[in-house]
Amino acid sequence: MMNVFLISGFLGSGKTTLIKHLLNSRIEDIGKTALIVNEVGDIGIDGTLLSGRNVDMIEISSGCICCTLKTDFSDAVQEIHDKVKPDLLIVETTGIAQPGDILDTLCEPPLDGYSRLRSLITVIDADLFKAREIFGTFYDNQIRCADILILNKIDLVSPESLQDIRSSLKGINAEASVFQTEYCAIDPLSLFSVDSEDGKKQQGDHSDHIHSEMGGFQSFSFEDKHPLDRKKLDEFLQALPPTLFRLKGWVRFKDSHAHLDFTAGRYRISPIDEPRKTALTFIGRNCDETGILSALKTCKVQSTPPAQAGGV
Repeated sequence: MMNVFLISGFLGSGKTTLIKHLLNSRIEDIGKTALIVNEVGDIGIDGTLLSGRNVDMIEISSGCICCTLKTDFSDAVQEIHDKVKPDLLIVETTGIAQPGDILDTLCEPPLDGYSRLRSLITVIDADLFKAREIFGTFYDNQIRCADILILNKIDLVSPESLQDIRSSLKGINAEASVFQTEYCAIDPLSLFSVDSEDGKKQQGDHSDHIHSEMGGFQSFSFEDKHPLDRKKLDEFLQALPPTLFRLKGWVRFKDSHAHLDFTAGRYRISPIDEPRKTALTFIGRNCDETGILSALKTCKVQSTPPAQAGGV
């Protein structure tokens, strides 16, 4: 039987950071590991970040495995089982997934014949916990279904706020184990020693499920081989509307390349060694897609026209 660990969490909470930490923590000592990564956009950013780590991986993009891509997800689990035969299968959902429906797929034939759900882990951005006031039931569902809650980015909030968040989490899901982290630095054994309560999961009320499109979420992308101007890009990022929650991908500057990670107004641009064209994925709700992409295009470096030959 394959032991399955499902990692959920809202946009930018730290799911990919958690998986990178686990892969860097020699979890192969626990068992052979495989990954399934789900991206709602067309550009596979997370899969690229996790590739090259001596682990078998399947990436499912352009949709959500809890809704429109259920068959793709089931086929991916089957392929991993047949070809890789891992001890551990880690599944990273999109930030707008509703884990209850994914749990149904894992706990029903044919997947239940060769896979065992060990735990559902939900990563929470402590600094953006107030987002649940906007998303309400949608946000709470990711917390309610979890066996483990990782309260991440605790360095960005005060001790008083942290205590309030823990109280709120207790009210939503009193049975879950809660771990506080910075950069999702957690002992893997703490995660892999918690077993899912399958009965509780299957009895969950999924009537509150919100499909990404029905909830007003949208995803769009931008790709261009021309370099961007760093100063103009900073101005662009600082002017993005609050309805644009997530922006991630690769940026080509004139003399360098970088990874861009933007979450609800906060962003980090980290240099990378590998040359890449600019490729970005945007996720938001009721955003002016045309206006945002038009503004981004103005960040492109304008080529200098060649000097004219001749003259007096």
